[in-house]
Amino acid sequence: MKRIIAVLIAAAGLTACATTSPGGGLASNAFDYEPQRAAELPDSHFGYVMSGDAGWDGAMVYQSSGQTIDVDFTFSDGEAGVTADLAMEEPYLNEGVRRFTGQSGDGRDVFVMLQAGPCADGEESYFATLVIGSDRYRGCASENAANDRWSNYLADWMPAIDLCMAELRNDADHVTFAYSTASGTAIRMADHTGNRWECVTINDARVNAIVPLSAVDVRLGEADPIFVRSEMPTRGDACYVYETVRDADGTLIGAFGYDSCAGPRAPIS
Repeated sequence: MKRIIAVLIAAAGLTACATTSPGGGLASNAFDYEPQRAAELPDSHFGYVMSGDAGWDGAMVYQSSGQTIDVDFTFSDGEAGVTADLAMEEPYLNEGVRRFTGQSGDGRDVFVMLQAGPCADGEESYFATLVIGSDRYRGCASENAANDRWSNYLADWMPAIDLCMAELRNDADHVTFAYSTASGTAIRMADHTGNRWECVTINDARVNAIVPLSAVDVRLGEADPIFVRSEMPTRGDACYVYETVRDADGTLIGAFGYDSCAGPRAPIS
């Protein structure tokens, strides 16, 4: 995973980074766990699984190759299977979506687009569009990784996110983490200066408490990614590259922000 993140940073095309959050200083300590997490499993364990109501299924697995990431693609619709070597579209997360292109083993053009959002009523975290030759497929996709990101369950967290952000009278700039509690949901938020709070709800119907967080109180996976509600920040804002999160009808829910300044700085061998 560490190798993958380094290549994705280069693909983002960001040559100068400040260790700040979208408006402040959170990101400098939010990714301290990354080297430890990266050592758990090899890079080939990261990718996406996809499926559609029409009975097809597919997968993409990231493979590091020097300074690039190759993507192994497999697809089956119950008949002949398809394999292809795909490449990420550059710049990375262009227009806020993930795009992959390549050719199948039998010479057909293959295109995959993943749009973050609550597919299948929130059971999956991406809307998937596949084009293989002249055939087009639509379905859902989910990230397949050694560590399960909090953001994969954004649809479950949204009622508590809106409740907590409203309680702070919109002083919160973005969400850094969410998790379930015995009484409801805990939402971690940061303001534009990097100050953070944890908001705890009761059955996601009302706020029970909001407490400030110290700089050392960072949960595993916090700020990976951050979530900005109801807007798509400008590309290249501080260290972040952004991915749009949309509903099935295309309505913008918000954006995930990935810190391109975090992770390894050394050249990839």
